[in-house]
Amino acid sequence: MPERPFPVTRAAVIGLGRVASTWDEERNTYDGWPLPHAHIGCMAEVPEIEIVGLCDTWAEQREAARLKWGIDALFEDYREMLDKTRPQIVSVCTSMRPRKDIILEIANGNYGVRAIWAEKPLTYSLADADEIIEAVRNANITLAVNCTHRWRDSFVQAREMIDAGYIGDVVHVSGNLACDLSQNGSHLITRLTMFTDAPVAWVAGEAVSDEAVSGDDDFAGNGYFVCENGVRGYFRGMRTGGLEMTYDITGTEGMFRFTEDGLIGDLWVFEKSLPGERRPAPARHILRPAQKPRATGVHALYDLLHCIETGEDSRCPGEDAREALEIAIAVRESHRQGGGRVDLPIEDRSLGIVSREVLDHPLPRAIETARAAASQG
Repeated sequence: MPERPFPVTRAAVIGLGRVASTWDEERNTYDGWPLPHAHIGCMAEVPEIEIVGLCDTWAEQREAARLKWGIDALFEDYREMLDKTRPQIVSVCTSMRPRKDIILEIANGNYGVRAIWAEKPLTYSLADADEIIEAVRNANITLAVNCTHRWRDSFVQAREMIDAGYIGDVVHVSGNLACDLSQNGSHLITRLTMFTDAPVAWVAGEAVSDEAVSGDDDFAGNGYFVCENGVRGYFRGMRTGGLEMTYDITGTEGMFRFTEDGLIGDLWVFEKSLPGERRPAPARHILRPAQKPRATGVHALYDLLHCIETGEDSRCPGEDAREALEIAIAVRESHRQGGGRVDLPIEDRSLGIVSREVLDHPLPRAIETARAAASQG
């Protein structure tokens, strides 16, 4: 590789399946979002980053990654990879099952890691999340959990405009995404808490059925929450019909509305009323797209580079991912008690949710897909 005229940050990836390597192959040509989505592809787009190691316990995935990316620094044991390659950024793209132990080893193993880019949901239980957050804080490691809208251009633009006073004080947020509340609910909930500016104080909610919350499996549900600063929020994870992937951020002087999962964004503000109107008239302004749009993962990596340099938190630190899990658990506990209020933080930290990806895919999804294709060929 030719010498680069700027400092290079060493990076490695643990888990070489769908979200790390092959996700972009599933995207439609006109789905509207900039590629790449996969972690390795995003790293390849950032010239300030050099990939020094890839790791997976599955030989099939190591070989597939070697062929796809042309990287020969492959490892079966992530500890060996960390020790030999000494990366500064590590992506943890495994399923939820081993994620906690991997992050704790990175934090406690003195490998010189400065930042972790972890997939969502962060982990199974609140106790596990507490342990992870304490460990990375003590090790002075920045943690970013890949709840992608925290880096999406349209949402970042809205956040900046709110800070500049365009809609006054935020009073209510709402969102709709048909999903189970741990796996993709982590996306849904963090999209809303991005705009609330205070921890959630209590939650009430409902699950799709009593049976769905009879254990600790992932489930679809709806929730209402109140933040410590008085901001209210509502999210719908059950089937959403025509409201799918829509989000509102309402302020005292206007509101943002996002449709098509944030592809289309509108700012509504009150303007001088016309003759005969009894109240100020709402006016719609279309949010303009970024001049140079980037994939959310590329934004996340530049965010981590900034965090390494400044010591600031990422746009989605561990605390925010833990809060999303805690809100989802609170919806379940609220349903179990007939829809009552559940105060946060939840006292029983052993509570957790088994993410849908673990329930539905005993094998890595990329291996399932490859084996299915081979059997048909």
